[in-house]
This record gives sequence, C-alpha cells and structure tokens, in this order.
Amino acid sequence: MVEPKGRVALCAGRQLHWRERVGEEPAVVMMNGCGLAMEFWRDLIGLLPSVRVLSYDRPGMGGTAWPGHLPSLDEEVASLADLLDQRGIAGVVLVAHSMAAFHAEALARLRPELVSGLVLVDGSVEWYPTRPDLPAPTLARRLGRVVESLSLNRLAGMAFRFGSYLQTNHEWSRLGHGRLPSIYRDADSLAMGLAESMAYDRQGWDLLQLRARAPWPGLPTVVLSAADAEDGKWVAQQRRLAHLLSARHVVVPDSKHLMMLDRPDVIAAAIHAVRPE
Repeated sequence: MVEPKGRVALCAGRQLHWRERVGEEPAVVMMNGCGLAMEFWRDLIGLLPSVRVLSYDRPGMGGTAWPGHLPSLDEEVASLADLLDQRGIAGVVLVAHSMAAFHAEALARLRPELVSGLVLVDGSVEWYPTRPDLPAPTLARRLGRVVESLSLNRLAGMAFRFGSYLQTNHEWSRLGHGRLPSIYRDADSLAMGLAESMAYDRQGWDLLQLRARAPWPGLPTVVLSAADAEDGKWVAQQRRLAHLLSARHVVVPDSKHLMMLDRPDVIAAAIHAVRPE
C-alpha cells in the first residue's frame, strides 16, 4: 500500500486520507472525481493562498485500504459529513469533479447546514429510466491481486497516466510528477478506481431518488462544463443540470474533463463567486 502523505481518520466507519491547510473561512473542500487522488487539485489550491482548504481521498486511494465492496452514495455522503463534523467545519464551498458531483449535491440536500455553495467541475450528469444493476465487487479485488502477483504495477500506472492524458490538454510529463505514479501502481488504488466505476450508475440512480424526497436548498452553485468534451451532448446535459439546481452555467474553453489541470483559474474564479465573504 502506498504511504499516506496526510492524515487518516475513521469517518462513518470508513478510512479517509485527508489534508488540510489553515486559512480564512469559509473553507473550500476539494472532492475528487472517479478514481482520482487529491494531488490533482495542487494547481487550484495554489490559486487560493489565503483560504482554508480541505482535500481528501476516498477509501482505497492515496494511503488507505480498499474496503472490498462497491461504494454507495449514502456512504460517500456520510463519510464526508463525518469528516467535516470532526474538523468542526461548516458552511463550506464544495468543489466537486466528475462523479463527486453526485456526492456534493446529495450532501447539500441532506446536510444543507454544512454547505454554503457548490462548484461542479465537469460534474457527472445522468438521467436513468430504470434502476441499473449493481455488479459484484470481486472483479475489483481480483484486478488488484493480479497486478500485485504479476508485478504489473508500473504498467498499470502507465495505463492510468495515458487515460488521464486523453482527458487533459496538458503534456504527458505533467502526469508523472509527485506521488501520482506511486499511487496508481498501488493495488488498493487500482481496485478502488475500478470499484467506483462499477458503482457509478447505481450512485447516479440513488441521486435521482434522493432528489424526489430531499428538496434542493437553493445554494449558490456554478456548473462548469468542459468545452472540449468529445461527446456533443455533454454541454447540453450540463445545462440541464444547471437549470435543475438554479445554477450559473459556464462553458470553459481550452479544457477537457480534467479541468483542474487545464483551467484552474476558471475554477478559482467560480469559487470566489459562490464563496460568502
């Protein structure tokens, strides 16, 4: 297992790896996309020099053991809420990338007192007509074990870097700096990433059900959409989400899905726009 670089806390029964930088309130919470580590937020955090920032990795990523089951939306919300409660943080701005948009919206609906605003960074948008099936988690565990037993860690790390490279306008070398190579050679991190992908549809479905029973609290929200998305329908889906949340919708030029690498300046501006002074 890769060594944690931050602190590890038990939050609602699950281990979260987290780091916090002191600064001015309200705090900003960085929420990683599917299978991503908190290191992806480095450039953005550098653009918020005076702000209190909390970033965290979900179980299995960055220095904790993967729990061995597919994560649920309820678990993700409960773990983050517990971490905020433990740190005595409330009224935060949630900055959620990709799949974490499910978690951010759900937390805002269930615990609105913890949230003062949201920035959804090319957040996931799904509208399912029927309940998706939930795969068995054994495949994720087997992948991690195969990678370990065959010493394929370096190859797995390279595969992740290539997949990330296709989602950013940055150069290849940028994805090989710091802890990222070691994180994505780790069996738990790989199993966690696959498990989150397998749980994606069910979490999206569960959010749809939550919307029916937990009203939107009307928090200031900005929806940022990558202009360079390969799917021509993506921006339209994001616009529909913005309408649902009464949010401001911004299409971000010169950005692919990993917007925190391509346009951290736009994300920083959106944070300031929704963050109460």
